[in-house]
Amino acid sequence: MARSLSRFGAAAKMPFLPLGLAFSAGILVGRLADFPSLWIAPAFSAVFVFALALFLKNRLQGNLSLALLLILFFLMGIFRLAAWKEKHLSKPFLAHLPIIADTLKGEIRSVEETYRVRAVLALRELVRDSAAVEISGQILLYFPYRYPREIAPGQLLTLNKARIEPLPERRNPGQFDYGEFLRWRGITAMCRLSDSLQVGVEAAVTGFSAENRLFYPLRQKLIGKLETHFPPPAAGFLKALLLGVREDLGRETVEDFQKAGVMHVLAISGLHVGFVALIFYLLLSFLPLYFKYRNLFVIALLVIYMFLTGAQPPVARATLMAALYFIAINLERRGAVFNYLFAAGLIILLFQPQQLFWVGFQFSFAAVLAIVYFYPKLQAQADRLLEYLENEKWRRRLNRWLIAPFLVSLAAQLGAIPLTMHYFHKFSLISFLLNLPVIPYIGIIVAGGFLCLLLSFLSPVLTDLFANLLSLKIAILIQLVSGAANLPGAYFNISTFDALDILIYLSLLLLLFHFKNVPLRKIFAAACTVFMIAWGTIHLLKTPYFDLLLLDVGQGDAALIATPRGQVLLIDAGPAGEYGSAADAALIPALQYLNRQRVHKLFISHPHLDHLGGTFRLLEYAKVDSVYLPPPLPLADAWNDSLLKTLKRFRVPHRLLNPGDRVLVDEETRVYALGPFSGALETADPAQMNLNNYSLALLVNHRGHTLLFPGDSEREAEAYLQLWRDLLKSDFMKVGHHGSTTSTTEDFLALVSPEYAGISAGAGNKFGHPSPQVLKRLAAYGSKIYRTDREKAIWLRIRKGRWERVAWE
Repeated sequence: MARSLSRFGAAAKMPFLPLGLAFSAGILVGRLADFPSLWIAPAFSAVFVFALALFLKNRLQGNLSLALLLILFFLMGIFRLAAWKEKHLSKPFLAHLPIIADTLKGEIRSVEETYRVRAVLALRELVRDSAAVEISGQILLYFPYRYPREIAPGQLLTLNKARIEPLPERRNPGQFDYGEFLRWRGITAMCRLSDSLQVGVEAAVTGFSAENRLFYPLRQKLIGKLETHFPPPAAGFLKALLLGVREDLGRETVEDFQKAGVMHVLAISGLHVGFVALIFYLLLSFLPLYFKYRNLFVIALLVIYMFLTGAQPPVARATLMAALYFIAINLERRGAVFNYLFAAGLIILLFQPQQLFWVGFQFSFAAVLAIVYFYPKLQAQADRLLEYLENEKWRRRLNRWLIAPFLVSLAAQLGAIPLTMHYFHKFSLISFLLNLPVIPYIGIIVAGGFLCLLLSFLSPVLTDLFANLLSLKIAILIQLVSGAANLPGAYFNISTFDALDILIYLSLLLLLFHFKNVPLRKIFAAACTVFMIAWGTIHLLKTPYFDLLLLDVGQGDAALIATPRGQVLLIDAGPAGEYGSAADAALIPALQYLNRQRVHKLFISHPHLDHLGGTFRLLEYAKVDSVYLPPPLPLADAWNDSLLKTLKRFRVPHRLLNPGDRVLVDEETRVYALGPFSGALETADPAQMNLNNYSLALLVNHRGHTLLFPGDSEREAEAYLQLWRDLLKSDFMKVGHHGSTTSTTEDFLALVSPEYAGISAGAGNKFGHPSPQVLKRLAAYGSKIYRTDREKAIWLRIRKGRWERVAWE
């Protein structure tokens, strides 16, 4: 193979680079084209036989040998992914979901404890209607809230009356596709249990498995040690840092580290493996061991640590690279870092080809690849500048302690930036400087954490002493990162950064760092310039439209409107609860999808959590210019005081709207307040007031096209709204109160007579919304009915004076 690569210069020393790229390209094509494995085998066999025939005739030389080898690895990549998909994703029972099984048996593969215990369950048997069927595949199992029994990998469970459901789909534009995320981890369905009596533990840990018998118990024991000796914030931080268990990291801490661009230190990565390898190497250096044996011991300890932390992609990559490096030393060979990197990637993908689509895998390899490629080029430029410093001693110190660490951080950031903007929609400026103190500081915390774990088995008193000191250091780091993240201009929210943006970014990097030939650089620069001008012109000439997105926020309301003149309106913000917010699930992703970071006007119809809950989280992400609320309620404490306090904290002005008030959006768009009327709330007992009847009723008018949003107005409020008579006639109506029978009465509907009716209701909601009676009434008036519970988010657009539906999926 080396001879066949000899004509390609550096590639002769890095054979795994082209082979790894070819194999990865095959996996990528296999995903895009979805080839069955039976189709690939003949093609692979044909190329292999052809190559073998040429080899036997001594005609397999040079370029031809390399080309055939790359084709073989390319086909291997396609075949390997197809085989993985057929083994893990092609399950007959998936075509029959949802299924309610009388009993379902399976073995727990992994456990995660967050707000609700969940586990990956490997299926074995399904019993339905007294018929038992052997099945295979993995599902995500949610245990009942506050499940009292201990769950561990290897346990055999029998579940009674278990409902197996399809994986969740993406229900809003830009929303994270959790179902796809699970699918690429070999999980094909899910099951939620509501009662502890549904769970029967048939057996304890069965058979021998290193994960079940060794690594999981050891991991849990170490977690217990950390929780015993450290306060919760520090314990959660160290669990993430040392063991890869991130469930107890606070959301604010995670967001601050993301904003500051140092999120990589919270995930076990090559940096941590490097620290661990250094610790192991230094400890073993005190033993009278031949250096080759010491290297093998370091490899063995790193492999143990890799499995202890769950063999996450960055750890696996770093461990394999370290192993290859030490093996090369033992063999007295000198290898290229590129070769180690792509060899590690090829080994990982041979076993788990789906990892190519994991974010952790992409970040890990992109960062290391960028360091290996860009750092020497950046250091060469820095060396030229350092020559102006005459004192050689200071020149070396400055380079060693300041410039070199900064350039390594900069090189890694150059590789990670496009992925960070694509997946997390953030660009951190402060990260380039903040990584300088944070990385060595993390090294101290990692070493201190391992020291505390070691001492915890020897002396609890000493452990507590060191734990107090380490907790203080962790608190200082968290405060440092939080302060940096919240500095003005520390980071920017990026709405969208898609494949085309990544291509432009990489082209600019090539222009800056790769092309040394001046004429070639000029040609490439001219091509990039022409391309970007053409792309920018197409983007600028793109016709803006009036867009309405009735977002799927479950059992709640949220409607996003974008006008052709760039104004963004949000009518209600959906629900929020202890475990999530509509802002994260729908509002923020939709804004990012539309390339918007600002809400000009936010209307909250009434003080119910299913309409205002997402506001609090939204205010943390987007700039909101103004908020519009219904007038003060007869009960002084009825309005949600926390909302008003939050608006004051974010310095967002609010205005109370009365019937007849008008809000000017732009030259083409107006919003009119048609309600609420206080008379709709009249009752003998003030405590029995129905706040639904105090909803803001809004009429949006855009160039003669009208949209009606009555909030949760019920029949009493609709009776007052009918006073507006012909003004109620609308192209589109958001059906009141999620399609309940208490709203959308005959008389009211006769005045509105909408061409399109949108119903915002949660899929499978316990209220039975929308009501069949309401659907029948709407159908009688010829309204085209859209339902978020069945159709996900509804996107309607006014194009050339006519309404049309936009397919966003």
